[in-house]
Amino acid sequence: MKIKSMFLVVSLLGLAASSAAHEGECPFCKLKLVQNTKDQDNEVVLKFGNKRIEYRCVYCVVKDQARYKTDLVVYAPSEKVGEPVVLKRTDGKWTAPAGSVFLNTFTKHANCAELSRAFSTKDAFTDYAKKHGAESAKPLNLDEFVAMVNKPAN
Repeated sequence: MKIKSMFLVVSLLGLAASSAAHEGECPFCKLKLVQNTKDQDNEVVLKFGNKRIEYRCVYCVVKDQARYKTDLVVYAPSEKVGEPVVLKRTDGKWTAPAGSVFLNTFTKHANCAELSRAFSTKDAFTDYAKKHGAESAKPLNLDEFVAMVNKPAN
């Protein structure tokens, strides 16, 4: 019985530590990371080499790309839970799956996780935009999205 109780305590401590490991701030905007929910993925993950870094939104990771000199893989949350849109930067050139589109309409960075996202299809973009008050937003292809993110501020 003692062994079972000790195992349970150690397991629960490990679970608490792993869930806390996701909490933190975005390396670019310094705002708190937005966690996944059962209905929507929110975690944007950058991988290069053995490193894994979480960002608040797709805008933040692309805007911060100059910090990294190697090839990158970004797992951008899509409309489908557990099925991110996978972006790659190889030799400085970004690529995304055919048909994927992007939303980038936030005016306050506090809204970036909700309004800077990737979608696997234009229809998914349209559905999301309607639900989140961004009906007038234009779906961007990857090149348009990267250009918008990297446009110098006025």
